[in-house]
Amino acid sequence: MTPNDSGAALRVLIVEDETDLIDPMVSFLQLEGFSAHGVGNLQAADQWLSSHEHDVLVLDLGLPDGNGLDWLAARPDLVRKGVIITTARGESTSRIAGARAGALAYLVKPVQLEELSRLIVNLTSRQQKPESNAWILSHLHWTLKSPLGASLKLTSMELKVMKALTACPGQVVARQTLIAALGHNADFYDPKRLEILIRRLRTKADACFGVPLPLETAHGEGYSFIASIVAN
Repeated sequence: MTPNDSGAALRVLIVEDETDLIDPMVSFLQLEGFSAHGVGNLQAADQWLSSHEHDVLVLDLGLPDGNGLDWLAARPDLVRKGVIITTARGESTSRIAGARAGALAYLVKPVQLEELSRLIVNLTSRQQKPESNAWILSHLHWTLKSPLGASLKLTSMELKVMKALTACPGQVVARQTLIAALGHNADFYDPKRLEILIRRLRTKADACFGVPLPLETAHGEGYSFIASIVAN
């Protein structure tokens, strides 16, 4: 088990209103050596956070006094820590919304306690190594690696698109630029082919990383990779 920066046990706050879920989660993490605490609603979470420090937040979405994502969006201070969302909602829209709100991992109930424990360790290891916060695109190995270390093998076309996107992260790359990067003339290239390529890349990444690829669509313009990334 990895300690926090002070050398103490990792501090985990779990926000979950179902007692048959929160009690086993807290008990298991405590047995694993974490300093775990559970609360049943957002008001209690605010109160606890006002007087305690934490390393990782485990947050349910459907809570009796509000939506976990709305609360998270209103607390930008929390996304500097590791955030793991647990919910019964497995659809991709909820996962994308969670990623945009700052969550780094997304677990669909029923949560596997061993997986939760490992995710907490991974997230805190990432926090303690700021240089690992970036995604890594390897031109040599044709891979895209997430900040948590998962690696995705890319096709030649996917690699070409990622090269063009990572040349200016955070900025919109025009469709014409991406089409040119693929070796085609935009005047004769069906843009739907690019859309299919991007869709397949997102699907592969979602399955590999467990969180949506930070690739935004700028409707009518192109695409933007909205996270820190290093190419080598």
